[in-house]
Amino acid sequence: MSLFLSDAERTGIEEARERGDVAVGRFWAALTSRVARRAATPGLLGLGEDATWWYPAAEYLSDAGMAFALEPTDALRAWIRDTALSVARRPVADWVGPWYRDHQTQPPVGHLETAHLCWGLGSVVDLAGEVFQPDERREVDDALREKGITLCTRWLERNSHLANWRAVMTAGVAMAAAVTGDRERIEYAARETCVCAQAFQPDGSYAESLQYANYLAYALMIAYEAIHRAAPEAAVAGPETFGRTMRWYAQSMLYRKPLGGWGAEPRARAVNFNDCGAAFRPSGDLLLQVATRLRDALPNEAGLTRWLFDTFYAPVPSQEPHNLATFGLRNDWGFLTLPFLPQSPPPLSPQEAGLPTVAAFTNGNVLVRDRWDGRTALAVQAGSEPLYGPGHLHGDRNSFILVHNDERLLVDPGHSCYRNLIHGLESSTQTHNTCTFLVADDALGLQEDLAKASLLEQSNVAARRAIVNGKVAPPAPARGRRLLVERCGDVTAVGSDAASLYGEPIREFSRFWLLAGAHVLFVVDRIRAAKPVRTVWNWLLNNRDGASEIDVIGPQEIVLRRGLAGMKVAHLGDGRLNGPVYAYVHDAYHPEPNRLGEGRPGSGMLYRWIEPAARESRLVVHALAVDDYGLVGDWRVERTDEAYTLGKGDARWSLRVAGSAPLRLVLESSPDRRRWELLEQKEGYSFSQVEDD
Repeated sequence: MSLFLSDAERTGIEEARERGDVAVGRFWAALTSRVARRAATPGLLGLGEDATWWYPAAEYLSDAGMAFALEPTDALRAWIRDTALSVARRPVADWVGPWYRDHQTQPPVGHLETAHLCWGLGSVVDLAGEVFQPDERREVDDALREKGITLCTRWLERNSHLANWRAVMTAGVAMAAAVTGDRERIEYAARETCVCAQAFQPDGSYAESLQYANYLAYALMIAYEAIHRAAPEAAVAGPETFGRTMRWYAQSMLYRKPLGGWGAEPRARAVNFNDCGAAFRPSGDLLLQVATRLRDALPNEAGLTRWLFDTFYAPVPSQEPHNLATFGLRNDWGFLTLPFLPQSPPPLSPQEAGLPTVAAFTNGNVLVRDRWDGRTALAVQAGSEPLYGPGHLHGDRNSFILVHNDERLLVDPGHSCYRNLIHGLESSTQTHNTCTFLVADDALGLQEDLAKASLLEQSNVAARRAIVNGKVAPPAPARGRRLLVERCGDVTAVGSDAASLYGEPIREFSRFWLLAGAHVLFVVDRIRAAKPVRTVWNWLLNNRDGASEIDVIGPQEIVLRRGLAGMKVAHLGDGRLNGPVYAYVHDAYHPEPNRLGEGRPGSGMLYRWIEPAARESRLVVHALAVDDYGLVGDWRVERTDEAYTLGKGDARWSLRVAGSAPLRLVLESSPDRRRWELLEQKEGYSFSQVEDD
């Protein structure tokens, strides 16, 4: 009897195939094909692998186990036996992890790699236990206990902070304990899941990123399935813990289309603030587990989650790569997809699930669309509420991502291998669409001077939440302040203050975004300092494949054309244009350097407007227009004493700064003569559409 494939699940798969279920048929064929190709080559790794053996171990072994349980072959039997035993027999030092992990501490302590070996070895011996002789099965069980459980438990006992790591190590214990029948360790892991579940924000979002929310939720999913199937009465954190996360996922997904360098198949793109790949999609097994387990308790979330699976997995069941599906954070579907797929409910689109076109989350993400079937998306990294799972942060508050016609125009750099020298730079404020400051009165006469100057940037390290006697410390302090999120008609206003993250002398950095329809965006910055500073406005333009066309039109305007989209950015202050600086934009993370997905110099084109002189206060407007590739040049920017105007043909949007302290912004459209006001009041900020008297 297998834990991970019950008789009912096996029957469900067989019946779905018999009635011609298209989705089940696709993923059955994809699983058996992927596993057969791998089993044709002895050993864990085949030809052309770009990752060392720890990283794909969980995927390759668990896939093989499920395929064997459903349709055993002699080739698969031999591959599973040889590969699983070779992993089990690796010395303790290999179970600790690669060279850059801690190999000095004695007795040895496990790391993420240890947990992944537990996931792979535990699942394959559960699903394909018959391939082992009794003494071989004892050998594998001994390895899971003495290397897997012991090393993972030592990490949990020696580290007292809340992070996604803790859930991964807990899942390592849970998997190994479940398949070896270690009831004491099952109960231990169950208690730890309830601690780990406290890392999510109350609204289901997560402080670190989409990518690490998925890693956390995936680990808790593995732990739940192992514990619940082995000991149904155990008190373990279940899928309801991260069920609400699915709404945040759905709001954060942008589109799917081919990604240059990755093949012809369409690939997901997502809002990738902090350490996250732009090609993010939630793990397929996780989506189907939530859809199946919560179909009665949270039917909207369950249907929405199935929609995510159908959108980002069902059309591309054999999409590669698969070797980094969990550890490498290049998420994919895996061994639990087929058991859950026949049980999951019909999909619900975001519109059918009632998701709004403007959504603000407590982690600071504000996600705006002109329509769900529209052309423009704006993602803002605004001020947050207290953070429940801080880590992997960038200095990116008051930064934003801008998308039009399924093209990312203003982008977040993402991240690369953590051992790359550039990782500190790609997570710093200066490589995001926000402001930095020159405090010293440096003379920037040469192009290289700015790179050498001392910039005032945001702090991107937050305090960890300590765990004492099973109790988790209060959340980490909020990062910045969200000031406003409001939609009136076809105009959305967002406001955020990030001054506290810079420290002295910055007293205020309030930024307001006014997205008008699908084409016009005004960005208004009010910045005050205790002593004169020079503001640097940073703009990171997407050039990930070298295919962008960028034109600088005079000292105040930049036009980007990419794919079928275009963007015009106009600086309406007195800053002096500097650039481009050849920056980095990454597609996806890889645990090794210099791999597919890591950006090259110039994959991001960084432009900066720099104030000519230091000052204590300023209010500066930027006007942005987005449109079709061939039409963006028709937009005209005008600046008068009365207003800042963006227009094309008869359509015009004008922004008037009617007051700076308190702030009063008036937005008007013509020829339809509509008007909106953003007002600063004692109780905060308001935004409303104003009827003419």
